[in-house]
Amino acid sequence: MSKTDSIWAKVDLKSSHEKLYGFFRNHLGDLVNLFPENFNSIQLVEGQHFERGSLFLSKYELGHEHKVEKWVIKAVDDVKKYIVYEAVEGEALKQFKVLRVKVEAVNGGSTKGGGGGNFTKLSIEYEKANENVASPENYLELLVKIAKGVDAYFSKN
Repeated sequence: MSKTDSIWAKVDLKSSHEKLYGFFRNHLGDLVNLFPENFNSIQLVEGQHFERGSLFLSKYELGHEHKVEKWVIKAVDDVKKYIVYEAVEGEALKQFKVLRVKVEAVNGGSTKGGGGGNFTKLSIEYEKANENVASPENYLELLVKIAKGVDAYFSKN
């Protein structure tokens, strides 16, 4: 019987945790502009905005593979500043029965002149389709790249 497992990473922020959360909450489609080498398109296919229950179609490069996947926004918490996305259609589901991503922006306290102890916790919960499938480290690496890139953008602007 398969079991659900998880991997995670912490990325310290120079910008505010609110800005990072706001990006993932309201501007996910801008990944195409910030990371054109990774993202070809992100289209909202169901729902008014990027809110709980909305579906979006993402076309992107992961390693040397072109991925086309549909994701649903499973949970949004504007107070605790986290969002949960789950793959519901596409390439990922060939390898995983469950692939769920959580982006959480944490206020770690602020210091003079910057984000202080702010960080984002990126976690992936997954269930492999079979024992020969590797854990989704490549997805986590992409999430870390995105979080660092968005943080760098906000700390300059």
